[in-house]
Amino acid sequence: MLLLLTITFPIFAVILAGYLSAWRGLIDSPGIKGLTGFVYYFALPLMLFHLFANAPVAEQFDGGFVLVYFVVGLAVHLTGLFTARWLFKCRWSEQAIQGIAVTFGNGVFIGLPVTTGLFGEAANMPVLLAITIENGVLMPLTVALLEIERAGRGAIARAALVALKGILRNPVIMPVLIGASVALLGIGVPAVLDELIKLVRGATVPCALFALGATLAGLPLTERFRETGFMVVMKLFVYPALVYLAMRLLLPDLDPVWRAVAVIAAAMPIGANVYLIAARYDAYVQRTSTAVFASTLVSVVTVSALVVVFG
Repeated sequence: MLLLLTITFPIFAVILAGYLSAWRGLIDSPGIKGLTGFVYYFALPLMLFHLFANAPVAEQFDGGFVLVYFVVGLAVHLTGLFTARWLFKCRWSEQAIQGIAVTFGNGVFIGLPVTTGLFGEAANMPVLLAITIENGVLMPLTVALLEIERAGRGAIARAALVALKGILRNPVIMPVLIGASVALLGIGVPAVLDELIKLVRGATVPCALFALGATLAGLPLTERFRETGFMVVMKLFVYPALVYLAMRLLLPDLDPVWRAVAVIAAAMPIGANVYLIAARYDAYVQRTSTAVFASTLVSVVTVSALVVVFG
């Protein structure tokens, strides 16, 4: 009970505060947009850079962990995609959206504070690697699939170029790459920049959680629970279960903290970015937004349960 009160309750309480503030009109759409922009394009990149720049990347990097997490993520991604194709009879872009919905979690805004709250700095490297895989591989794959439909099935080169640009412009991937380079080269973070990051970092997580809650309040919902229910079950239950089994079977000597972090990262609710991608390409919008909302709501229970189990 103490773990729930000290780790998960504050996180979901701030999300709820953001939701209620937007629902009651205390913060409007421009305000939400401004807060989200501050977090996503300024505070979050600085925080991720700082985490990697000060981490023993060369000593802690685990290629086996990265490979297993990626393979499981890709398998679940393809399962969601082909289920949308054969069971729900969706078009190409909708298949791509469902594929990313069952694998892309809110690892930065919820997963990072939960895992570091449980395990301290020992959780930094595995959770950041999991976040990097989702943002740097699975999301660009989805964008490439969506661009293929938009530009025509023959435009593979254009789709690949758009996906590559997405990676380079991603405010999650580039800070991670730069921070890891700084750590590997042993350059060190200048004192002035270090103090700036420490100042901003304190506001990153609460602002991100508040903005997430406010964003959820504005999502359009649908009554088509067949597809949304599938996405929620796959994301919150199937994906983390498969990650756990794969880590136990394929990496039996893996640090238990890394295994626990991998499971928690996979069990995060569907990230709000999935809705933004769906809206941008006008595909699966209402069902995706409903799945984002529902998975966040259900994750109050599932994430709390994982905190108790691994705590």
